[in-house]
Amino acid sequence: MSAGAVVMLIVAVVIVWGGLVASVVHLRRHPDVGPPEAD
Repeated sequence: MSAGAVVMLIVAVVIVWGGLVASVVHLRRHPDVGPPEAD
């Protein structure tokens, strides 16, 4: 693999995993509240 391909691979992995980590952190700080239950 060329150096450019390795750089693009690293950038893509950082974007994907960084987005996953950011979404997990956001959901832990602001958990989704479901609809109120009607009894």
